[in-house]
Amino acid sequence: MKSPLLQSLKLILVVLWLSPTAWALDFNRYHDQDEIAAFLRTEALNNPELVHFEILGKSAQGREISIVAITKNLSRDAPAIYFNGTHHGNERASTEAVLAVIDYLVRGQNNSSIDRLLRRYRIILQPMVNPDGHALNLRTDSRGIDPNRDYATPNKPEKEAFQLVETRLVRDLMIKEKVVASAAFHSGLEAVLWPWCHTPTLSQHDPVFRTLAASVAKTMQVNRTSQSFYDYQTDGEYIDFAYMRHGTYALTFEVAQEATPMPNHLDAVVRRAVRGSMSFLKAVDEVLSTPQARFPAIVGDGQASL
Repeated sequence: MKSPLLQSLKLILVVLWLSPTAWALDFNRYHDQDEIAAFLRTEALNNPELVHFEILGKSAQGREISIVAITKNLSRDAPAIYFNGTHHGNERASTEAVLAVIDYLVRGQNNSSIDRLLRRYRIILQPMVNPDGHALNLRTDSRGIDPNRDYATPNKPEKEAFQLVETRLVRDLMIKEKVVASAAFHSGLEAVLWPWCHTPTLSQHDPVFRTLAASVAKTMQVNRTSQSFYDYQTDGEYIDFAYMRHGTYALTFEVAQEATPMPNHLDAVVRRAVRGSMSFLKAVDEVLSTPQARFPAIVGDGQASL
């Protein structure tokens, strides 16, 4: 049995490692889209061997939709772990959370634990799925459509999904990359959720989802973990699509009780989101590194079996 002293020292080390003393961005305020675009380009320019910037396309109103991939693995076949934010444009904390994870990974690239992850995975981060909603402070896109109800899922066939260019860009990114795990950041609740959203039926990989969610929730000090259906029933959510179509271990991270917390609370929110994200990366790596581990099975027309 470990002594209380050793356990305390381990906890202190973890807290210190997950608590950066300085950010490249100041998370005492929210950032506009020009600042976000400049930050992503600057990180790629200053770290050309590590950070790769890409414009996926334009939103319905012509705003840039971009990602960065952070990796030390030169193979295009490297498994990817994908984080996105701002499916809902008024959930500003979700945008800032993704920016903070980018900041943290770049600043900590030489940390041995982060270095190991970066040598194994491509970590893809998209701060804004829905930049029009972000600009207009809307939950929906500029046409009033909720992007997080626009994905193909077991109850929503492809012909009824992907009305929005923004979700089509996510779909195409998922096709291009081998995304083995993913986290979609939201705010307006404090919880960690997993598929399925559309049915109370347990997914084939429910034990793995529970393990990943428990790890994230503990690190974020969030009390609520749940199959997403029991948060509320929905059709067309990103995490159902990612799991169904690509066998991705996909979770929803709800990082704050308010969609847009007061600026003086933002730093604490993003630090907690970073802790959860690092816990997720390590837990995914542990799951996939075990001899008996396998990716979720894709069957039939590309749907993960129920």
